[in-house]
Amino acid sequence: MAAVGGGLREAFEAVAPFAPLACTVLTDDQLVGAAQAVEDLARQVEGMQLAIAREVDNRTDETLGEESLARKLGARKPWGALETVTRTSAKDARERVVEARRLAKLPVLEAAVEAGVLGRAQAAAIMEPLLPATERADTALVEAACENLVDLSKVLPATAVVDAAQAWALVLDPDGVEPVEKAAVEKRFFRLGRAKDGLVKFSGALPVEQAAAIRTVLDAYVNPRAGASVRFAPADDDGATADHGEHADAAPVTEAAANGAAGEGGEAPAAPSGTPMLVATETQPPTDMRTPDQKRADILHAVFTAAARAPETPSMGGAHPTILVVVPKEDFDSGHGAARIDGEDEPISATTAKRIAETGGYQEVQVDSAGKILNLGDTKRCATPWQRKALAVRDKGCIIPGCTMPARWCEVHHIQPDRDGGPTDILNLTLLCWWHHATIDTGPYQLRMGEDGTPEIRWIFGSHATEWVKAIHKPRHALTTAA
Repeated sequence: MAAVGGGLREAFEAVAPFAPLACTVLTDDQLVGAAQAVEDLARQVEGMQLAIAREVDNRTDETLGEESLARKLGARKPWGALETVTRTSAKDARERVVEARRLAKLPVLEAAVEAGVLGRAQAAAIMEPLLPATERADTALVEAACENLVDLSKVLPATAVVDAAQAWALVLDPDGVEPVEKAAVEKRFFRLGRAKDGLVKFSGALPVEQAAAIRTVLDAYVNPRAGASVRFAPADDDGATADHGEHADAAPVTEAAANGAAGEGGEAPAAPSGTPMLVATETQPPTDMRTPDQKRADILHAVFTAAARAPETPSMGGAHPTILVVVPKEDFDSGHGAARIDGEDEPISATTAKRIAETGGYQEVQVDSAGKILNLGDTKRCATPWQRKALAVRDKGCIIPGCTMPARWCEVHHIQPDRDGGPTDILNLTLLCWWHHATIDTGPYQLRMGEDGTPEIRWIFGSHATEWVKAIHKPRHALTTAA
């Protein structure tokens, strides 16, 4: 314990001139000085609190038996012992022990907290994005990240350091976004409550790309100028544009601005492994295992994305409400790494960015280390409004058997992927709802284009496969099994 709280005396001496504290009579300079001195003292105390919590936890190891400190104090767990001796709440005692355990995984951060350099709030802001990435990252790089973030925390508030911590997390584990994204898709929901006093409450949670699509439409109605940004490509006859936000990089990089128009973008990754959302057997067609809350969330997203395409929807910067996704070109090409949706705090995976781009199109933008634009590539788009109309006439809606999503709520899908050279023409396009579009590459369904120019579908279970049949929108299953 001698190494903890070494700056406590100095912190007390800095606070002493203000004690007892009479804030109303302090000058501005004195008030600022008092605020800083008190926080320095608080950080010293918090460092000691967590060090004590860690040691209480160590002395309550189950292998100690009757020598366990918690047992001596009549408690079963270390936080119970801490609650007893400190008279803090059970919640706070448990949080201290848990924080101490988490800090032990980041020794540089732990040392900074115990030295009073960081407070609990600052440490938590750094740990939250960093810890998941450390499991697969190089130890030396993790230490470098912590040292950099500790230095930033000395001059920046905790909320500002969060962005830097998230950036470091992507450096430590570029593919770490994808499992988080998959878990988020599984947890999505939208729910309407019962009427009370003339009001109906609703609640929900949406993946980042679904929320971004809805947000752009709401922003367009609330304030048509709110999302206006730099226009890179001139408007086409359908009014679509390729927009780009402010995303600076530390080194020269080519970025693909994946312009998933809110009406057509918003792909999501497949459901997490071990939690199948489409279940099939040898004799039964795939069953949609989404919960009602998840289906309502998907429908809400579909309604808003369809609204983004409507002519009466206010434009933003001369274009329909558009999701702007920025991703380094090498990550876009490989499908590994992370991307950013303009206006959203958390990243999405490069895989999701590719899916958004498949539907909404993209434009390559080359920038230098200072963020100066060096070159604008050609805009590469998906289906035109006229192609969408033709697909609506042909497919009528999502072509997955049993799906009732109408054409106006569907997304355009390349049967032969665009990344594999698949052309963007009617003979290679079809309509899928957001969910089936997100799972078509990993689910049991397979698609192909028939000789007569209409899509065909079958499903696979092990070595069993159905016959290929016409894939026209029909709410009821019409597939039969075949070996």
